[in-house]
Amino acid sequence: MAPQQSPTDKRNQPRVSIKLRVDAKILDENLKVDILSGNGYPDLDQESLSLTHPRRGRQACQTFDVSPSGLRLEAAELEALEHGTSLELDLHIPGERRVVKLLAEVMWAEKGQDCPVAGLRFAALEDEGMRRLREYLEKLRAA
Repeated sequence: MAPQQSPTDKRNQPRVSIKLRVDAKILDENLKVDILSGNGYPDLDQESLSLTHPRRGRQACQTFDVSPSGLRLEAAELEALEHGTSLELDLHIPGERRVVKLLAEVMWAEKGQDCPVAGLRFAALEDEGMRRLREYLEKLRAA
């Protein structure tokens, strides 16, 4: 799959058009403030298995495209998406038993044909997850 990037694209990383399952949870404002003030988010450091159903409190969504710095998300179950909303994501990479856990921020959101669509920028991601995501995207680009 070739990366999709137009000359007017603002992304700093090439994206790959791919549909992946993402389980999303909107972070409440108090938690977001705690994270931004330096208290961290310990859940990012804990491994989670890739299960057939989303973990408690998360909604199953789907990507349209992914890059090492963000993704475009179809979010049928998440109605409150707007610019600045913070999300916790479990990204499911095919063939892997563990999800890539990350925090993301909504950069734009709009109503799609069937459900809301949003562009997300990754805000926090543990190093091992970033390595796994980059390797997966590189394999797709090379194919």
